[in-house]
Amino acid sequence: MTTFAVPKLHFDGSTVDVLWDNHEEAIHWFEKFMSWEVGQKENWKPDPRCTEGKMTRMNWGTWLISSLSSVRLPHHFAERGTVESNIRLCWRTRNLKQLHSHYKSNGVRVTDIYKGPGGTTYFDFWATYEGIRFTAQEDKQIQEQGIVPSWIRLGVSDLEKSIQWYRNYLGMEMESDFSKDGYVIMSLQLNHQRDQKSLWVLEQLTEDAYIGKIDGPVRPICWVTDREDFFNYHTFLSESGIETSDIGGFTTRGMVSFHAYDPDGNRLNFSSM
Repeated sequence: MTTFAVPKLHFDGSTVDVLWDNHEEAIHWFEKFMSWEVGQKENWKPDPRCTEGKMTRMNWGTWLISSLSSVRLPHHFAERGTVESNIRLCWRTRNLKQLHSHYKSNGVRVTDIYKGPGGTTYFDFWATYEGIRFTAQEDKQIQEQGIVPSWIRLGVSDLEKSIQWYRNYLGMEMESDFSKDGYVIMSLQLNHQRDQKSLWVLEQLTEDAYIGKIDGPVRPICWVTDREDFFNYHTFLSESGIETSDIGGFTTRGMVSFHAYDPDGNRLNFSSM
């Protein structure tokens, strides 16, 4: 195995894989139900093998990405019509019950409100006509109305082993240990605000939860600053016995990406420029 130090990873926001024909309607859904706005809009292809592409940046570094291609791309794809991922991208709101009632009365599919990590309450909801799952979380300390970012929840089957795995292969740091309650809070630095951290909750799955690879449409992105480190990191993960995709994107010059799976099949996405 190659001797290699894991590069410093930074959380770089998230991408949402949207079907080509639904791209504009997805924008309107997020505008209507999450009060988001379009910050940037491009006809951008995530891979040179695409025939067409669309990329729309909305709030909090969240990009909607759609593409057309005649071949299966090595990285930019999502599997649909299967079980839900054990990755939850969470959004905080001041009045969870009010938001839950609003969504439900407007035909948005939601779960019941439930208790979760951090001693607070949550509900899952399915965005757009495609049914892309997000999670709302109550935070009474928020002063303004609307929805703001929270942490990323990762369901794992063995909490202690996963803590070490994320330390060893992503360089995550422990922020708070609530193992006795079935979860821990870990962190990566933010990419564009490097004095701040993104929080990642590893939580113990129930015994009946599905364990296995899931290529969901919602992808938190880990950024590798140095391009050479990015390619070496891909090799390191592969040689460490971790299943990784081939590298997609513009490998000669431009954005490059790949994904890898943790021991429970959670898909982790990595990019560089």
